[in-house]
Amino acid sequence: MSGGDPVLQLSEVTFRYRLPNWPKPWLKRLGAGIHKVNLDVHSGSILGLIGPNGAGKTTLLHTIAGLNAHDSGNVRLSGQDREMLGWANAQRHIGLMPERVNWSGTSTPREALRRIVTMRGEGDSPEELLELVGMRSRMDTPLENMSQGMRQRLSLACALLGSPDILLLDEPMNGLDPVAQAAFRRLLRNLADSGVAIIVSSHNLQEMELFVDSLAILHRGQMVSYGSLQDVERALGCSPSLLIAGNGWCPPSAGSFGVGVTMEMCEAWQGEEWRFTLHRNDGWTSDEKHDVLQAIEGAGGRISLLQTVLPSLEDLLSAATGEAADEIGFEIASDSMIPVRTWEVGEDE
Repeated sequence: MSGGDPVLQLSEVTFRYRLPNWPKPWLKRLGAGIHKVNLDVHSGSILGLIGPNGAGKTTLLHTIAGLNAHDSGNVRLSGQDREMLGWANAQRHIGLMPERVNWSGTSTPREALRRIVTMRGEGDSPEELLELVGMRSRMDTPLENMSQGMRQRLSLACALLGSPDILLLDEPMNGLDPVAQAAFRRLLRNLADSGVAIIVSSHNLQEMELFVDSLAILHRGQMVSYGSLQDVERALGCSPSLLIAGNGWCPPSAGSFGVGVTMEMCEAWQGEEWRFTLHRNDGWTSDEKHDVLQAIEGAGGRISLLQTVLPSLEDLLSAATGEAADEIGFEIASDSMIPVRTWEVGEDE
């Protein structure tokens, strides 16, 4: 993460939806939302906001963007309270890219963006924004003929109107093929390098670790862990494991590979005599991996596979919440928040 004062600070931010209380719909009761979220985001950094579907990622992004008026807590933009800035000034700091925008019809990206610029009263050049997001050759392609990757780039161009300090991207990789995902990641990194602070939501941890600077794990509306990927894994005891396979040697006990190492035998694949994983709470340095290789090869083993296996999102959530990994993600967002940890929910209205 970049140094200096954060451009976005959340302190104990809470928001809960108001739902009709049947059979008296005019009476409202408290529904799901986010609870006492703390977060600092610095300019030039990319924060990955991850969690299963229904965890509250979109709710949090909408609360940061001001679409949800938070019930309590404080949101500061570039050191100033959002309430003191006023709606119009606060919105100039933030660009929001929704999960999906229905770009359709025979209009072109140039025409669509020009209309949005006019409606918002911004002074941006549609052509410059489209070039910035890599759409120079597609400015005059009908919207209905664009790929999903190009549609996402157009949505990003809209979020960049007014040159915001903070970009909020809700599941921007959804529907993109691997090539388009890689291009989008490079685009986001270039934007971060120019000084923009970016928050990207996703439920895919392996995707996030490719380009984010830090992670925030959200579950049932609560922030359960926050920091660099390595810090989060270390804090939750979910460091990467080594997957090793080969022939010509019978694996000894885990103790042969050092103190604090656990070993789990796996079913060997075709052409292999053995396959197992090694785990250490602090992960594996390059030197430690080299020592493992030497130990195996020195005993006559022939290694056909050595792979670092990252923990899954389910593994991290299970470690953070104490719930079984195979049950994480099967929860349905209900009309009342079910706390992971003990905290006061507040009385229904």
